[in-house]
Amino acid sequence: MRSFLKKIDYKKHEHPINLKELPRKICSLKEKPSLFTIKDHDVPIINGLLHSREMIARALDIKKNEIIPFILNKLENIKSYAFTQDAPFLAHEIKLNASQEVDNYLPLIDFYGNKKYTTSSIVIVKYPGEDRLNASFHRMMYLGDNKFSIRIVAQRHLDNAYQDALQKGKDLEVAIVFGVHPTIELAAAFSAPRLDELQLASAFLRNLSLFTFSNGISVPSEAEFVLLGKITRETAEEGPFIDLTGTLDQVRQQPVFQAEILYYREDPLFRIILPGGNEHKMLMGIPQEPRIYKMVSNTIPTVRNVVLTPGGNCWLHAVVQIKKRTEGDGKNAILAALAAHPSLKRVIIVDEDIDITNLEEVEWAVATRVQPDKDLLIIPNVKGSSLDPSAKYSITSKWGIDATKPLKDNEGYLKVRF
Repeated sequence: MRSFLKKIDYKKHEHPINLKELPRKICSLKEKPSLFTIKDHDVPIINGLLHSREMIARALDIKKNEIIPFILNKLENIKSYAFTQDAPFLAHEIKLNASQEVDNYLPLIDFYGNKKYTTSSIVIVKYPGEDRLNASFHRMMYLGDNKFSIRIVAQRHLDNAYQDALQKGKDLEVAIVFGVHPTIELAAAFSAPRLDELQLASAFLRNLSLFTFSNGISVPSEAEFVLLGKITRETAEEGPFIDLTGTLDQVRQQPVFQAEILYYREDPLFRIILPGGNEHKMLMGIPQEPRIYKMVSNTIPTVRNVVLTPGGNCWLHAVVQIKKRTEGDGKNAILAALAAHPSLKRVIIVDEDIDITNLEEVEWAVATRVQPDKDLLIIPNVKGSSLDPSAKYSITSKWGIDATKPLKDNEGYLKVRF
């Protein structure tokens, strides 16, 4: 993370701010990269490193329009990581127990409801039965002392590892890292069968160095903080918390993570991600775009680009750009996109002359190239996203808009360029 900070402009806020005021302050700054000094806490907080596509491209060291082909290439060419015998976070080691207050060391934030959370926590575990590590984001609600309730989505990779440990009568040993290079965060947001997310991060970075603990778990050597501990058989309430859509998620019984050792660097920085904010959306949405692109390309080989839109929380709405070759390509692209990302609720298909990152141009295409009785496709009563509050038990209607111009006699559909 520190190497990335040297490459970007970020605002240093020297005047100490109260932790309670921080979420509103971040919103007022539109989540731009900022370093905050915190009242009554020694550890500064950094946010906003991935708040836009431009920042994603900057982290990957590419141009904004190269994100999808770059990621697809790296997914096909993951890279082994290197190992080191030392790491900066070994500078400080704190043994934790039931009498230790973890928030003496980590500036945990009350985003909502008088409950303190971590939002940038990346959980790393040795995946059972496979020779790989699994890295994934999981929010954690502080329970006091050295315990957190950790949100684990059923049937995802961390849950598979946890269920495997439970069946063996064991707790699950994990390492949790905070403050890593943004490309490691992006890699941890991916999920694919047998994918070692840290090897993907190594491909993004062209090299990644890991430090291995005695429990066999390896973590990025440049992390700011590392927590070692176990996800136990104990459960506790988690939530309510702010979801991707900015609405409240429900209260659930979730496993309890018991922290045992905390490591941290000299003068560490604590990384946070605003729940429901732009960074949250980017990290959720960007990993889905290459998958949509690849699946649409199986149907429409001339697909040009895919964007999950901020207004759709980078999850529920998409725009797909194609080079139309036959009438009907637009509707086929709609069906392929909806199949590629089951949470997708609406997709708009546009031509090559529309900049899909410019939503004003997209709306112009809908306004001038769409007749609803011909170009609108509605699919009722299908499984959608649990994040959509308007869906009932995740059952929703999905729709697509073919905003492509006809292949023939289309002169009147073209915008005059000055």
